[in-house]
Amino acid sequence: MFKKILIIALTIPVILGHASGQYDIGEKAAAAMKTGDYETAVRLCLVGLRQNHADYELNFLLGRAYAFSGRWDEALRVLNDLALTHPENTDVLLFQARVEAWKGDYRAAEKGYREVLGLIPENTEALIGLAEVASWQGDYAAALAIYEQVVAKEPANADIHFRIGRVYLWQGSFVQAEDRFQSALRLDPQNEEFKRALHKTRPRLHEKFELRYELQTDNFSDGRSRYLDQNIALQMSIFKDMGPLVLKYNQTDRAGGKDLRYCLEFYPRLWKRAYGAIDLSYSPRGVYYPETAYLFEAYQAVFASAEISLGIRRMNFAWERVSQYLGSLGYYFGNCLASWRWYYSPGEPFSWLANLRRYFSADSFVFIGCGQGIRTEDMVTWEDYRADQGWVTQAGFNWYFLRKIRLQAYFSLGDEGAARRNTLFVSTGYRW
Repeated sequence: MFKKILIIALTIPVILGHASGQYDIGEKAAAAMKTGDYETAVRLCLVGLRQNHADYELNFLLGRAYAFSGRWDEALRVLNDLALTHPENTDVLLFQARVEAWKGDYRAAEKGYREVLGLIPENTEALIGLAEVASWQGDYAAALAIYEQVVAKEPANADIHFRIGRVYLWQGSFVQAEDRFQSALRLDPQNEEFKRALHKTRPRLHEKFELRYELQTDNFSDGRSRYLDQNIALQMSIFKDMGPLVLKYNQTDRAGGKDLRYCLEFYPRLWKRAYGAIDLSYSPRGVYYPETAYLFEAYQAVFASAEISLGIRRMNFAWERVSQYLGSLGYYFGNCLASWRWYYSPGEPFSWLANLRRYFSADSFVFIGCGQGIRTEDMVTWEDYRADQGWVTQAGFNWYFLRKIRLQAYFSLGDEGAARRNTLFVSTGYRW
């Protein structure tokens, strides 16, 4: 009897210590997940599962860590095993369907969400998942019908009103989108994402006019005199079905010479989730600027948060005509926009510029960027176009004070091979 008691007494601390160790590993893995350190979370989960391969919490954490790090096949292997051992666990089934959707297997995702609805017919997350899958495939009518089921159950859910507004926006139904975004903001007035979404649907409700003065200076390390560019721009938002119309006057002072040009920019809506950017310019002297130039570019929203564009720029200098092809890829995540822009002219090297913006409101943001190639930001003169290959880095901001006063500035450092070029751009404006 004494021997049995002694064995039990010695075993209990071992069991408790093992359980405590598993709990500590799970806590550390969950903490790593919260900070976005998914690789550490994976490593910790694998260590814990070597001690107890059947631990549900660690397996579920491992599946989520794999998924959030983009390792979808590994995530699905873990989640499939969990679904077999816990066939009625809707948390596992929901996340399994979500990963299938992220992977692009919409049929499997839809099947998973419907399996959850078979267990819990009114499950909100499963309904939202089905609506997302439908909208990502362009079936907006089906997505809206499902979202309306959720609204009927949860009329005070701001996120659902926002999601419905987003589908209307993708569909090109701006009035309905505006109404839903307003509903979302009434329920959550401080949500910046909702404000930015409403901003996209209501150009006619913005201030109609903005007057800006812009100044840019370029300094060189090879002894060239400083370049000075000055611009005046009047931006007008006066058409319901078109973005702003911008009239610009530009003047440049370079090496003792001057040149000027007149520009017109406008942004028509093209088709569903698409708009154009058109820039026309004329220089009566054509000393540094092209005598005539135009830019046509089409922007198309894709998926939930991405945008792509393709365009052509034509510059007709007095002594040569130049064609340039360009495009971009942008992705919104949270309060940030990551973008990559490329430029190509026949006979010239490929060039590009990458930027990262952090928004603080619909109009105010800071940014950093870098690129390689010819002058990529605004190649408006022959010298800019023919600049040597090199790197450029830049940082700046665009900010509105009191919703009326605009201040914009950026600084860039460029290495053009034979010389370094530093650019300072400053702009101030007022809108009403």
